[in-house]
Amino acid sequence: MSKRLKPTRVLIVDDSPFIRMSLSKILSADPEIQVIDVARDGREGILKLQALKPDVVTMDIEMPVMDGLQALEEIMRWQPTPVIILSAVTTEGAKQTMKALEAGAVEVVAKPSGRNGDGLATLAQDLILKVKNVADSNLSLLSKKEQVRYQLSKGTKQDRPALAGNIRSTAQIPAKRIEVVAIGVSTGGPSALQTVLSKLPANFPVPVVVAQHMPAGFTASLAARLDSLCATRVKEVENGEILQAGTVYIGQAGKQFQFMKSGGQLIADISDQSPISTFYKPSVDVMLMSLAKEVGAGVLGVIMTGMGNDGLTGIKTIKNSGGFCIAESEKTCVVYGMPRAVIEAGLADRIEALDDISRAIIDCVKRR
Repeated sequence: MSKRLKPTRVLIVDDSPFIRMSLSKILSADPEIQVIDVARDGREGILKLQALKPDVVTMDIEMPVMDGLQALEEIMRWQPTPVIILSAVTTEGAKQTMKALEAGAVEVVAKPSGRNGDGLATLAQDLILKVKNVADSNLSLLSKKEQVRYQLSKGTKQDRPALAGNIRSTAQIPAKRIEVVAIGVSTGGPSALQTVLSKLPANFPVPVVVAQHMPAGFTASLAARLDSLCATRVKEVENGEILQAGTVYIGQAGKQFQFMKSGGQLIADISDQSPISTFYKPSVDVMLMSLAKEVGAGVLGVIMTGMGNDGLTGIKTIKNSGGFCIAESEKTCVVYGMPRAVIEAGLADRIEALDDISRAIIDCVKRR
């Protein structure tokens, strides 16, 4: 994240006076953030956004007059601005959040269910970090809904394409056979994952594991949404399950995603424990370091859009074990943080635009 010369200007949109007051207090306590105004509903939020032109908007979903989803669609259509959604950790809240992320919101923060000090403390740490990082989002990407490029014959998973494609034979490929694909992603991740995973065939020959930074309670809905759009099976990973080819496993938010190997089979090890000090659960570093230990040179690491440098240590570890790395190009990242750390460290074997990552993955896995 580059240091901004001026404070990040934030507009808060929420129908709860308590939440508006709490968010204002939390954000204003940071000298690099300036709360410029608050709004009580989506319509008022749009009017104030047009007049004040904030750097970042925090938006509730459930509001009177105009809800957060309606307001978000208008913002993305007429004045694309980084929007952070505050959502209740409920089944319906998670579903609504997925819709908001598809509509162009760049991040989600779990809203405390009550006036609990611990909940607000966790919210403060998460929200301040995200506000600072999304302020410089790639605005040209925020208003674009990702499209699946191939045609669906009948709309069923079984009808979708088999493993094939016009592979670029001159592109760099792994020296060793790939046994697992591991994707690390953060800000802008849900739509980026849709773009990449929807192009993988149902008979994809290895398992895919994903560490997506999200608040606890939201990854099951993300997995369900992706499963409805992809030829491969997509599910939230369960502790102790054996990983299968043709399946994408989304790490549980709030848990670390690690692995153990038994009888040649890779088994998911999901727990609260972190082997390293990290803010993230799941952590891309933790996931990749575990895979490097259990699989070694058979790991294909893919680092996509996201803030910070989670994944840098993990990629170093898999590269030291003989693994391979694909990093997303700056031109298609909503936030060019995680890929930048890997690319600037000289660890990326291939740098690909978002639309080309799935082809690069197929290229690396197919050439075995």
